[in-house]
Amino acid sequence: MRKIGRIEKVTRSRNFLVKAEGVIFSDPKDAPILSEDLRMLGIVRDVIGPVDSPYLLVKILVPLDKASEFVGKDVYMPSSKKEWRTLSEKIKREF
Repeated sequence: MRKIGRIEKVTRSRNFLVKAEGVIFSDPKDAPILSEDLRMLGIVRDVIGPVDSPYLLVKILVPLDKASEFVGKDVYMPSSKKEWRTLSEKIKREF
């Protein structure tokens, strides 16, 4: 897993706005966004802003009343599809 950025806020359109760390080299659309404890927080819907300082719009998958608890927290993304499959199996076993 790699750190992708930090949640800046919850938007009016019910997305997380994530300040990405550095340049995004591949299209992260539909990629899962996870908390440090591997909790699935959302799915990347769009990349906005300048290339050297992008933001991600992330569709929120946690209950909206809990979403604000994640503002200011670092978020992560699997480094590869193989890693995502491994993580998704682990998450399924835990729930």
